[in-house]
Amino acid sequence: MCIAEKYREATALYYSKWLGQDGILNHDWKGIEYLYSQQRNTVQYGYSDRFDLYALCQKDRIVISYGDRAENQLKVLKSEIHKPMPAEEVRKIMEKIFRQKACDSIKFVFESPREIPSAARVLTEEDYRDYEDFWLKCNPGCSDTGWLKEYFEEMAQEHMCIGVYADGRIVSCTDAPGMPYMEEQVQEIGINTLKDYRGKGYASMACARCIREMTDRHKVPMWSTSTDNTASRRLAGKTGFAEYAEVISMTL
Repeated sequence: MCIAEKYREATALYYSKWLGQDGILNHDWKGIEYLYSQQRNTVQYGYSDRFDLYALCQKDRIVISYGDRAENQLKVLKSEIHKPMPAEEVRKIMEKIFRQKACDSIKFVFESPREIPSAARVLTEEDYRDYEDFWLKCNPGCSDTGWLKEYFEEMAQEHMCIGVYADGRIVSCTDAPGMPYMEEQVQEIGINTLKDYRGKGYASMACARCIREMTDRHKVPMWSTSTDNTASRRLAGKTGFAEYAEVISMTL
């Protein structure tokens, strides 16, 4: 198995766990599958809300994972979504039936690293003050940083905090969102760049170096973003990711 296939296998296994059935995405099949999962009734680690409905849509198949709060409309849902269709249609049907706004996101699979000349470097614990200053500029409304140092040090130890300096300060930096499954094998990449420094290639520098650190440690890079975040989608493609699935999720 080539390395790209290993990345795809791990990504499929990760999202299979999200759906509630190990390996459901790891073999080829077409059609639609509904899965009841207790996980839809709880808030997953790393997230602030639960997902009562979680529909993963690919070209020829859809898996809809649902919890207790969706069961009263499940028969109607199954009658309207009974074959593969574009994710946009899935979203419209879910919103019509449940009368609730759905979230639409793109999940990516890593294919291969890109050669991007980079001035980014791995931040160490000694860089905390620089990181704190950067974080506060990215989150100006937050005054509670009592947790930040421990969070930073954990990321720094895993080489997941990759910063780019300009004008004597960090202007772009990666982070590591919490992973509810397979945290020893996979890691999603987060990235922030100060507003005045966007569009200069700093984010791609930081992400490319972060990917290199991860793959050197035999971890599978992952990427996820909302469908309307065109900058994040471009950055994913530039750093070696390809679109894997579109997910329509809903909190009831």
